[in-house]
Amino acid sequence: MLAYEWPGNVRELENIVKRLLVMTDGDTIGVTDLPQHMRYTINARGGVNRTLKEVEAEHIKNVLANVGGNKSRAAETLGIDRKTLRDRLKKLGLGDTDD
Repeated sequence: MLAYEWPGNVRELENIVKRLLVMTDGDTIGVTDLPQHMRYTINARGGVNRTLKEVEAEHIKNVLANVGGNKSRAAETLGIDRKTLRDRLKKLGLGDTDD
């Protein structure tokens, strides 16, 4: 949340915190609980000094989180087939044990 620019300043922060408190079921708030526009903005600020493998792994993890872990939907979103997604998960060391 520190990486987000907060264009709405304190009001935006206050509204998001209230929303997260009401909408989150667990004791902790994770990246997947944040509004979608914040998730991608925050992740985009990781910098350009990362390898393609790191960027690809992060993007695949974000897409999977966004579709609730559904690999078929993730593959569709990524524009690849499910087998290719499985292969990439293995190649990136992200595992694919619950297939």
